[in-house]
Amino acid sequence: MKTNKEGLKLLRDKIGAFVNISDCKKALEECNGDVDKAVEKLRIIGLAKAGKKSDRMATDGLIAMHLGENNGILIELNCETDFVARNEKFMELAENLASLAHKERCINVDDLKNIKYENYATVHEYIMNESSIFGEKLELKRVCYMENKQGVIAGYVHGLTSSLGKTGALISIESSGDKIKLQEIGKQIAMHIVAMRPEALSINDLDSEKLHNERSSITAQIKSLNKPEEIANKIIEGRISKYYQEVVLLEQKFIKDDKLSISNFIKVNESNLSCSIKLLGYKLFTLGDLQ
Repeated sequence: MKTNKEGLKLLRDKIGAFVNISDCKKALEECNGDVDKAVEKLRIIGLAKAGKKSDRMATDGLIAMHLGENNGILIELNCETDFVARNEKFMELAENLASLAHKERCINVDDLKNIKYENYATVHEYIMNESSIFGEKLELKRVCYMENKQGVIAGYVHGLTSSLGKTGALISIESSGDKIKLQEIGKQIAMHIVAMRPEALSINDLDSEKLHNERSSITAQIKSLNKPEEIANKIIEGRISKYYQEVVLLEQKFIKDDKLSISNFIKVNESNLSCSIKLLGYKLFTLGDLQ
């Protein structure tokens, strides 16, 4: 039978413009013009095609964020090219998955993959189907969920929209202060984290082995200068202090005001809000990171 143009348009609207038009026509013909049956047929075909893409590399994509008052989530959804990453339907998929992960309080990728999604058995099946539609491998790489009932979770994503981009950060703040003001303070710090990419929240949180290696390297350099011991030790401690300012969040110079460290920025806001503000932790997602 001939394919009805109206049926073909409806099918393309439902399944997505990335699906080859000849495949849509064929599915409609085999289903006698029944659009819903054609959608299901293409979905089954899509799952099979998606399996063949499993060994391909998905190194592009988006970081998506969803925030509540005292909880928030970051996810990384990968694809193969920036062309797909900037497609509206891919962006919508990333936002929907972040929203779902937030609603269900998913703490890892498997939690999210195993949730039922619309007419699909699981989110994983839905992603595989979308992979066929886009013609690229799609992969849900990682999920981070943060919650703080004694304060707020704030965040920032740098990129396409306020919730989608290539880099994003969440931060947990413990405080009894005004929630809206704390969210803004947290957003400012999250912006700093995205820009400066600290390695640890505080000096005590630094990796001990890495710190030991850094100190050993600095000490060896200074000792080779044959300075008097007292002067050499002062230089070593100065270099270590500078190292802290480079990699420790609380010691870094605030990106919006280099006269303030992040710890000083917090103290200023404690004074403004007349309450204590404590950073409990943060998480940074940068597209393509191995962690």
